[in-house]
Amino acid sequence: MVNIMKYLREFIIGSSFPVVFLFFYYTYQHITSKGDSKYKYKYSYLQYTMVAPLWFGIWNIISLKIAEKYRLSVRQRFLVVSFLSILSIYLIAHQVYNKTQEEWSVYYRNQFIRYMVTWNIIIYYINKYI
Repeated sequence: MVNIMKYLREFIIGSSFPVVFLFFYYTYQHITSKGDSKYKYKYSYLQYTMVAPLWFGIWNIISLKIAEKYRLSVRQRFLVVSFLSILSIYLIAHQVYNKTQEEWSVYYRNQFIRYMVTWNIIIYYINKYI
């Protein structure tokens, strides 16, 4: 029962509104933007708002499992999961978006910044104080 509660806590933290808000905002702006209409998204905003919290919640549980297995500090845990989750989102993005090389560069940079802030500031401090 203790393990279930520990993992439930991690899932709730990862899927909380402060964690996904920036991603919701960014995605909403791009899906509804007239300038971005050249992209044919394979998902709706509603679908995104259902999947994004699951994504971060599950990755937060995975990060805890990795930290326990390899005895990582909390800082190390969130740094490792930052890189693992961003790499996986890059792979998924290539299935969803059709962008030019320049657009990919901007996408990679922006997502990298968002994921680093999300994991190493937002989730880290929620985890620390809850």
